[in-house]
Amino acid sequence: MRMPSRSSLLLAGLLPLCASLMLSSCSAVRLAQSGTVDKPAGELKLAGLEESVAISRDSLGVPRIEAMNDADLAFGMGYAMASDRLAQMVSYSLTTQGRLAEMTGPASRDLDVYMRTLGLRRIAERQLAAASPRLKRQLDSFSAGVNAWIFSHKDKLPFEFSSSGYQPEPWAPVNSMDIFVLLNLGLSLNLNEELAWLNLAAKVGPEKAAWLLPTYPDEAIALDEAGKLGADFPFKELQLAPEVQLQKKLGQLFLPLQQAASNNWAIAPERTRDKASILANDTHLLLEQPPVWMLMQLSTPDYKAGGIAVAGIPGVVAGYNGHIAWGMTMVMGDSQDVFVEKLKQEDGKTLYLYKEQWLPVTEREEILRIKGQPDEKIIVQETLHGPLLNTALQGRRVHEIMPPSLHAASQWGLAVQMGATQPDQSMERLFLLSRASGFSEGEHALEGVGFVHLNVLLADAQNIGWQVTGNYPQRGKGRGYLPSPGWSGEYDWKGFVPYASLPHETNPQRGYIATANHRTTEKGAEPWLTGSWYAPERYERVSERLEEHNTHTLATTVELQNDVHDKAADKLRDVLKKLEPAILKQLAQAAPAARSSGESALRMLQRFDGDMDADSASAAFYAIFLNRLTSDIFLDELGPVESNSWQSLLLGNAISYSAQQDHMLGREDSPFWDDVRTPNHKEEKAEIFALALANSWQQATSTMGANPAEWKWGNLHTYTWESGSTKLKPFLPFAQRKAIGALSGYLDRGPYPAPGSTNTVNVAGYTIGDGFKVWNVPAMRMIVDFSQAEPLYIINSGGQSGNPASPHYADGIELYLSGRNRRMAFHDELLLQQQFAQKLILQPVH
Repeated sequence: MRMPSRSSLLLAGLLPLCASLMLSSCSAVRLAQSGTVDKPAGELKLAGLEESVAISRDSLGVPRIEAMNDADLAFGMGYAMASDRLAQMVSYSLTTQGRLAEMTGPASRDLDVYMRTLGLRRIAERQLAAASPRLKRQLDSFSAGVNAWIFSHKDKLPFEFSSSGYQPEPWAPVNSMDIFVLLNLGLSLNLNEELAWLNLAAKVGPEKAAWLLPTYPDEAIALDEAGKLGADFPFKELQLAPEVQLQKKLGQLFLPLQQAASNNWAIAPERTRDKASILANDTHLLLEQPPVWMLMQLSTPDYKAGGIAVAGIPGVVAGYNGHIAWGMTMVMGDSQDVFVEKLKQEDGKTLYLYKEQWLPVTEREEILRIKGQPDEKIIVQETLHGPLLNTALQGRRVHEIMPPSLHAASQWGLAVQMGATQPDQSMERLFLLSRASGFSEGEHALEGVGFVHLNVLLADAQNIGWQVTGNYPQRGKGRGYLPSPGWSGEYDWKGFVPYASLPHETNPQRGYIATANHRTTEKGAEPWLTGSWYAPERYERVSERLEEHNTHTLATTVELQNDVHDKAADKLRDVLKKLEPAILKQLAQAAPAARSSGESALRMLQRFDGDMDADSASAAFYAIFLNRLTSDIFLDELGPVESNSWQSLLLGNAISYSAQQDHMLGREDSPFWDDVRTPNHKEEKAEIFALALANSWQQATSTMGANPAEWKWGNLHTYTWESGSTKLKPFLPFAQRKAIGALSGYLDRGPYPAPGSTNTVNVAGYTIGDGFKVWNVPAMRMIVDFSQAEPLYIINSGGQSGNPASPHYADGIELYLSGRNRRMAFHDELLLQQQFAQKLILQPVH
């Protein structure tokens, strides 16, 4: 699952302060900001409450909110979330609205244009209008709690606000819906892949570009989708913007959306030692400070729930309620289609061709308010397929929500149609899920969840189940995997797949259910959900471990969540065994140094056990080989590395099943094995492998030293919890770089050696082909073992607080790195009092 970070707001606060004070020491900043941290115990009187509310916190700052009624519970959630993460909440909402430039200035201008073009705030308003009276009351009460905190802290707001002079606006229900809409954008595919493919098609042609966006190892290349625009379509008229490398780096300021996210599995009683179900979930998100999730427990006389929450949305997203447990992963659902439109100008108006008629685009005016600059007006144009992205795509890619940059000639338009435009009751249905008193009631609560595309797993003590949610388009023609011609009408959407037809399963004979963003349906199955599945290795490893025995426990589940075996390495050994004679033949013709390097590389990979341990030499070399093989296969046609085509390849590789892995483990007939720099010779797979083996060994010795016994994966591959300002530092003027550098000890944590890889259950994802910087990690780990008196175990990937001055800003990192999990007391009153020992009482004003 995916959400943007609060880094834009943090940046707005840091830069003016850094420039003026030059920040002589982090300790001075901590001291100056200490007054912005709330005391965890005491009593306050606040208007808006009916009865008292208790916010009790544990040793990591995790709150338990107790109230006598639902309205006061929502108020307490609002107050606690604002106390912990107001800056994050504001950043999320302003991102959706396309208003970040009001705080940050020109740096966020292009992101604002993109978000205004998509019209996400308009979608949020429609979702709110469709909400039930009950949900609206809950959002009203939550907003009242947020505003009570803002009002009572207007003179001691956290660093991000006080240092920038930005005053947060009063929170309203639509702000919470903004964040829900942003969740939808993060859970939807495949807009960025389609636009990346247009970049690649402009470079190598549509048919070859199709080999760069494979769908799954056993599926044919989507040549039919690549041919939809016709053999004569002028792809080069979609000219590429020149700033892609800078855009990619600026995108590191924010949480990358469009990434494979999460594992979950549920084990039936017959496969557990104590004959009660176990449910596990770990969601994969950006490694950032603070993390996306916050932990929370809620309690009224007739309702309890504990688990993870998103700052700004008043409810538990995944967790346990005393009756059932639930967790989720991304389906990778394709609910976004790009339509290429034929445009022309006539009498000062823009027209588009549809079914042999020229129709006028609709237009809306958007006013951008940019800090330090005059207001700017933009005109967003739309066809019946959706907003035209032409203007938005010409901007810099300053956020990973944004697609790759394109410059389209004036006669072509790129419209995007999104399933998100359909308002429904999804937020309320998910809240009802958290209140379900039994397994069947939980299943029923999910009916009609169309706005978010999830693999939801449910469990109670004796049952397990899986349900796919989301709106999946029914298309007149094609699958929507690659861009479609908008002018014919043949590829138009005809509605959505009925909920009853979506995949689901209850108590399967195998005794477990698992999802890991892999293809969860049979090859070619209907309904069509997506072509953007992620690689199968994480799912294969989970299934392999679950089938080892029928005595699973809490301990074995913790062990599996920490598993760092990369099954792609096992498959690579099989490939190398098959290619070995041809590889050795190639190496025998090479220079002595290259031959020796290649043979050493081959031996190490053949002996590698696939465990991506931080202290493993073989794991370090395996990763270097993957990078080098990627370059040796594709760079001759898509390079240089700073080019738009190369960056589009890396983007496609990061989103879903990658061309890199697809070629490494198969596709012997791919045209990319041939090196275009040798026109008189056609290379085959073994030749490129031999080259990559020699090159990677030489790179490894150059990088890590001549003695392989001293190589360690964790020396290359590290966790660093960075703030957005730290990520931006290389691109700022000298004085600002110096000032932000002085704050690194205050804002950032790390580096720490990182085990795992992009394919391990304990994911530590990095962009293969572009170094080893870890950016994708399990952002939480949850286990519910129904055999335990206290079933819920859960940890976060960092601290509870977003305030760097708080003792709970980063105190969860040590536990996270240890691989252990942590009980959240739920049933036993004595344990509850012992764990949640610090209590703040909110009293009503009468």
